[in-house]
Amino acid sequence: MINITQLSETIEGMVYSIIFRYKDIFFSAFVAIFVGRRIIRIFLGGRYSVRSLIFSPLLYLAFTGATYVGLTTLELLACSIAFALGLGLSSVFKGQVKFFERKEVLHYRRSPVIGLAWTIAFVVRIYLLIYYDVTAGFFLSIILSYLSGLILGEAFQIAIQKRMFEFRRKSMENAKMPARNSERDAEKSGSDRL
Repeated sequence: MINITQLSETIEGMVYSIIFRYKDIFFSAFVAIFVGRRIIRIFLGGRYSVRSLIFSPLLYLAFTGATYVGLTTLELLACSIAFALGLGLSSVFKGQVKFFERKEVLHYRRSPVIGLAWTIAFVVRIYLLIYYDVTAGFFLSIILSYLSGLILGEAFQIAIQKRMFEFRRKSMENAKMPARNSERDAEKSGSDRL
């Protein structure tokens, strides 16, 4: 009978040995694919979905929470303050979130500042993990807490901006409807006179 735990540890060991043996190639490919995709998405925008709006911040919060292991109470308090600062500062960038329609599908463009900061921090985290086997630390936890606050705050800002976009679109449609009705009434009264 195969021991599942032993099998999973063997597979994990093999994956790590392959990654660390070819770490330069792996890291270069990761940067080229991940950073290229992120930059394209930052500047061209992406399709709006509630799943991506919720999943991304939660995933980043989980990565950040993993760095809290072994921190003292004072360090955790500093991380909480950094998170709150990031959450508050995200409202400064709310004007950079733009919604638009492409082929009748709702798309949005995030804040380039937050997107680039998040991308750089994530690449640095992967670099530290691969080259120095650093998975936690106070300085890294502070930075990731701050960026997690920014990302979560940006998700709230995106939700707010989406509602505002829908409200403006509905208002414009409602403004056009009375104009069309008054044109029809004018045509109808003109035809009644004949």
